[in-house]
Amino acid sequence: MGNDQGHESPWHVSLNLMLKNVSSALMSVLILSASGQIKETTTREVSIIVDNDVFTSVSRDQYYSSGIFGVFRHLLDTTKRSNVKIIQSYSINQRMFTPKWVGWTEAEQMDRPYAGQLSVTLGREYYFRSSQYIKSKLELGWMGPGSLTGDIHETWHKWFGLPPPLGWEHQINDSPVINLYATYAKTLDTSEDADISIESNLSLGTVFSHVRQELMVRLGNFRPIQESIQYNGQLGARRPKSGALIKEAYFFYSPGLEYVFYNATIEGNFIGKDTDYTESTNHWVMQHRAGLMLSWRVFDIQLMYYLRTKETPQADPHQYAGIHLNYRF
Repeated sequence: MGNDQGHESPWHVSLNLMLKNVSSALMSVLILSASGQIKETTTREVSIIVDNDVFTSVSRDQYYSSGIFGVFRHLLDTTKRSNVKIIQSYSINQRMFTPKWVGWTEAEQMDRPYAGQLSVTLGREYYFRSSQYIKSKLELGWMGPGSLTGDIHETWHKWFGLPPPLGWEHQINDSPVINLYATYAKTLDTSEDADISIESNLSLGTVFSHVRQELMVRLGNFRPIQESIQYNGQLGARRPKSGALIKEAYFFYSPGLEYVFYNATIEGNFIGKDTDYTESTNHWVMQHRAGLMLSWRVFDIQLMYYLRTKETPQADPHQYAGIHLNYRF
């Protein structure tokens, strides 16, 4: 794994550079806020999203084990389309998948392969006044040993004294990540403190190909989806004058049924050298998603919980949680 005292590995150098850039960006935002230069509407947003199953149990490290996403979004000029708001987004993404127990060393013991991804994403979101939302996204990157995910996972566990992951030699082989995503959401019915929406998702590409249909119920103090934290639609919307006033505070629950055409993190890459160990995937997967959403003038916290049924015949159902932090300026 390269433990020379006088030499930093490439991912260490990249991580240090990324941390310096993030620190500089956060310092600029804090200085702007402290100087009182708070606009009536915001046009830009930075987000950090962390998914991890350790949030549901300190002993759990399995399946979709970790996802880290850094996102920048900005409002486009919509003067020519008064009925629609358009937001452009960019993100850098790292995902990690493991079998049920990271102490397994032989493929015969495992219920799914290891897999690691590093990618970037370009997206565009459309918010309609009729409480409809459309998002399209292109993801490009790399899956396999070239993503260095296994090295990062081993180092992370070493730093925190966790059991070492021993099966990365059985990970999905090097392959490009080229994926297209589309999301459509629409409010069906709404009242003062509850509403019902539908959300449809489609993914096609070299790694994930599936369709999923969800029904969503929101309860509490929320805004229409074109201005809500639910789809990060606050850019361009007027903010309340009081900084302490909570703009939104609500709970949501969204069950969904997913049909999986192909999942390369389980079934193996079809571009590049074949992987020695793969599993078959369950084509039908149920997903339960719930969350607590809190939004202030410039800052949001989203606490998410996910429960998914078995993704391979040998695997168990899986649960994990996510924390989303957004800052607008």
